[in-house]
Amino acid sequence: MPKVNKLKEPDDILLKQVFDSLPDGIIILDKSFSVINLNEAAQNIFNISRKKAVNKEPSTFLPEEIEETAKKALSEERTIMEEESNPRLRGGERISVQTIASPLFSDKGDLQGVILQIKDLAASKFVNERTLQQLSSSSFEGFFIGLAHELKNPLSGIRGAAQILSNDAEDREAKKCAEIIIKEADRLRDLIDKFKRLEPSAKDSFELVDIHEILTEITFLESKSSNQNELNIIQNFDVSLPPISGDENSLKQVFLNIIKNAKEAGSSKVTIEISTRWITDYKFKNENAISIDIKDNGAGISKEAIEKIFTPFYTTKKEGTGLGLFLAYQIIAKHGGAILVESEKGKGTTFRVYLPIKK
Repeated sequence: MPKVNKLKEPDDILLKQVFDSLPDGIIILDKSFSVINLNEAAQNIFNISRKKAVNKEPSTFLPEEIEETAKKALSEERTIMEEESNPRLRGGERISVQTIASPLFSDKGDLQGVILQIKDLAASKFVNERTLQQLSSSSFEGFFIGLAHELKNPLSGIRGAAQILSNDAEDREAKKCAEIIIKEADRLRDLIDKFKRLEPSAKDSFELVDIHEILTEITFLESKSSNQNELNIIQNFDVSLPPISGDENSLKQVFLNIIKNAKEAGSSKVTIEISTRWITDYKFKNENAISIDIKDNGAGISKEAIEKIFTPFYTTKKEGTGLGLFLAYQIIAKHGGAILVESEKGKGTTFRVYLPIKK
């Protein structure tokens, strides 16, 4: 019996455990191009169970690009490695993967099939992005909280002195200058108040919150504040999602900022699609997670702007402070999650927020 068939019904429990614990997706095909086996990672990447895939043609779930790579390795009897690609699953969702297809031979050198190794690049990218967010969150947070505290007292003194000058000044120009000082001091105080929202919250003070209630409340208010002919909000909620642990007001601030940005991304008819779903293909620190996608049909964001979008004070708006997305970034990092942005000029933007579900 060829070696490859040993994986049809593994007698060795340890072998099966190793096979299913591999981080990359593994799919084994026989010479007639029928699925012999696939591990848990492959099931997660392609949203199919082992029971439904085994003894079936891979075309029932594999994207055409990956299938062609496997056929090439089989026909040419050599390993084929494809760099990053973004094939579309049969259900329509795009994935980001790296594929290696290698021919399988028996002890006698006879060609028996092909093995596919699929690395989920989206998952590894997410882990890397999340690590960077945690690091930057820690350094930014410490700096800005310290700065806010240092500025608070002298700013109060400046405003108080300007108030006295404004009340006592007889010269009209001097009075006007004092009023400008008061106005600018108030503006700076507002910025400091925003920085103070970065104050670390004790995790044990987090409560279970319903992410759908938060999103529904925000979208209701935003739709009422806009002309119905100018804004269309579509909700695709996974009702099976459980409550998450977090600070409700902070999370409202995050999604309000993102949705407001989406509203301002288009000049005429704006469509915002908000979707929630389970994350099944990877976990944060062995915790389940959910994602909230907010997609608009706006003008899109340039690659250069995306690299700076979470930087404090960076803004492309005339009246913007450049703090909204920076604060959102920090708040989500404090909740153990991450924010990623995908955009293409002229084709809209998607903000994807990941949040863990505590066991």
